[in-house]
Amino acid sequence: MSHIVERLGLGPLLRRVWPDTAQQLLLLAIYQLVEAKPLYLARAWAEGTEVDPSLDLSSQRLSRLMEELGREEDRRLLFFESWMRHQRDSRAILFDITSLSSDSKLIGKLEWGYNRGGDSLPQVNLGMIVGQPSELPLAYRAYPGSIADVTTLRNILRLMAEWGVEDVTVVLDRGFYSATNLQEMTRDNLHFIIPLSFSTKIAGRLLADHLRDLQSPLRAFSFKGRPMFYVQDTVLIGTKVYAHLFHDERRRADEMDHLMRRLVEVEAQVEAKQFWSVHAVEEHLESVFRGSRSLYDIEGRKPRFRLKRRPKAISRLMNRMGKTILLTNDPKVGGEDILMFYRRKDVLEKMFDVIKNELDNGRLRVSSREAMEGRLFLTYLSLIIHSALSRIMKEQDLFKTYTLAEAFCDLKKLRLVTLTSGKTYLTEISRKQRLMFEKFDVPIPTA
Repeated sequence: MSHIVERLGLGPLLRRVWPDTAQQLLLLAIYQLVEAKPLYLARAWAEGTEVDPSLDLSSQRLSRLMEELGREEDRRLLFFESWMRHQRDSRAILFDITSLSSDSKLIGKLEWGYNRGGDSLPQVNLGMIVGQPSELPLAYRAYPGSIADVTTLRNILRLMAEWGVEDVTVVLDRGFYSATNLQEMTRDNLHFIIPLSFSTKIAGRLLADHLRDLQSPLRAFSFKGRPMFYVQDTVLIGTKVYAHLFHDERRRADEMDHLMRRLVEVEAQVEAKQFWSVHAVEEHLESVFRGSRSLYDIEGRKPRFRLKRRPKAISRLMNRMGKTILLTNDPKVGGEDILMFYRRKDVLEKMFDVIKNELDNGRLRVSSREAMEGRLFLTYLSLIIHSALSRIMKEQDLFKTYTLAEAFCDLKKLRLVTLTSGKTYLTEISRKQRLMFEKFDVPIPTA
């Protein structure tokens, strides 16, 4: 972990901004990543780990440290600026928002709003940006739970401009799509990539206009070893935007197979069950196959009903299969680049999953706004390290054999034994451990 932290440049930057507490922050970030346990257990973990014994990791000290860190917004912003300038390879940024819930009554930013995790609790919205192609978290901002997504995006981009990062393309999800948002981002000279929902009339018109083009061999190209079909068009959605349409035949075949199996299954279920109203059949359809109600006419009378397929509705659905429509206001970005940037969007979704599950931060268990801000920053540091480790594992094809948690478990078996004489020795290094050190380009430890 220490080698990776120094190789990233994370250690020197932290020591520059927090010269007195950087060592504690890094140790806690590593502890949170490896153990995913409450901070008050960090001292017990450290007692069995080869770390500086002079570090104060008592529960009281860690509580004070988190609150001090939470009050130091200027330092956190300085770190974001330094870290962002250190990542010089970002051609684009991914931006998304997740909701972190809490039942605390003492955190002012907790407000009711659209909860992306489905919790019936007040929340804080966490907006995060990730660099491309580094795939490392660059910065984040915590906002009251009721603030709109676009406001969050606009404010964080203003901060980036202050830090000297301006000429980037922001990759967004469908939640940011609206004619007003596209107009405002274009007016602010912000380049964006955003998917167009197939439920819009514009998407239907684009598919109708280019359905034949998206099957033509003249429109084919190879993307990461698989054939794709591509066409570009220009549309007005409050402002002029470029629509990039893609068709993936392999994905279409998979989606077709899934659809046909689900149609047959749900029809058999309805015929085998008894229902006492059409409404009950509709509720069943929505519960077992969301969106399938529009694909059927419901015939019969209680308690026996049957489903009759609507050919036109199913054909419209099939026409969408394997297809993606991406919008941008940047005339210079090509089809392959825009698809590459968008395909990396799942990086952010995986990061949010790491925050809520692997780092155990799905619920904020803090008693003050300052403590919340401190814990979020610590989680952000853990996420940087996690992202760097995951990138190396992907590059070295280690995910075929291990998860990151399994790699941690194997490496934890390596122990440093202290004899009564005070001398120490390392337990034997296993083949798996040796392979891990070699793949991560970290020197094999010696006693």
